[in-house]
Amino acid sequence: MDRQITVTIAKRRVDPPTGRVTVGKGELVRITVTSDVADELHVHGYDLGARLPAGTPASVEFRAEKTGLFEVETHESELVLFQLVVR
Repeated sequence: MDRQITVTIAKRRVDPPTGRVTVGKGELVRITVTSDVADELHVHGYDLGARLPAGTPASVEFRAEKTGLFEVETHESELVLFQLVVR
């Protein structure tokens, strides 16, 4: 695993706070999210998602082959977790 990104959501607050995470093209990325409410994780531009059961970590893994700026967010609560920059 080249890059591990871990996010926690509690009471609609994102930790670490929303910002940008930069990875290199071709890196293997794992995003792990734990939320206090059930939701769905989505990685825009990569059409990846995962169900987020309340209180249980969920992950998506992918190789960052597309360059650009991509939002990683939850669907039900519409929270932007971070912006993924692939260079």
